[in-house]
Amino acid sequence: MGLDSVELVLATEEEFGIHIDDADAEKITTPGMLADYVASRLGSTAAGQGHCRTQAGFYRLRAGLVKHFGARRKEVRPDSDIRTFLTGDTRKQWEKLKTAIDAPRLPELECRKSISYPLCFGMPLAGALLLLLATVPAWTLLPAALVLFIAAAIIAGKLADTVPEKLRTLGALVPYVLIPRQEEWTRDDILQRVMLITSEQLGIPLEGIHPDHHFVKDLGMD
Repeated sequence: MGLDSVELVLATEEEFGIHIDDADAEKITTPGMLADYVASRLGSTAAGQGHCRTQAGFYRLRAGLVKHFGARRKEVRPDSDIRTFLTGDTRKQWEKLKTAIDAPRLPELECRKSISYPLCFGMPLAGALLLLLATVPAWTLLPAALVLFIAAAIIAGKLADTVPEKLRTLGALVPYVLIPRQEEWTRDDILQRVMLITSEQLGIPLEGIHPDHHFVKDLGMD
């Protein structure tokens, strides 16, 4: 499939929370056929709503990685390591990921233990020792150590640049992806949405798209 075809498939999967096999995608040549396919897939998954929502979350995740991180569709699997897609500044990439996959509640990055442990335990102990050497009242040691511990924790948070171990795989990220509440789709609703997606992906005015237009021959999709 060409780039336009892949983008259309990804956008459709993300919108309806379904999976479109490559073999099936190659047989779909018009918006009307795509709408019929989506309708059939939604009908087949209606009974398994919980499983369908998990799939929908993964497809939205995959679409975000392909569109915003340049991932290849076949590289994005539930057991894939998210770190392979976060190149460059991990902190910036993590924030970008939250937006790309619509996961505002995604946990924050962690500070490396080689930094956080010395920081969170070393600062309070060092501070308490200095105060002790300065012969300040003993009752001030505990409050001072507590303040220093909080300050160290804040600093550690600022230095966080490590993906939490429990979130290393894409499958672990899926529960954090927001899935729009699925409404009862009619065939006409599906067709209109498919035509709108086609318009957005190909840059063609909606009024210039007919359900029977051929994606390649009539709409110029690669």
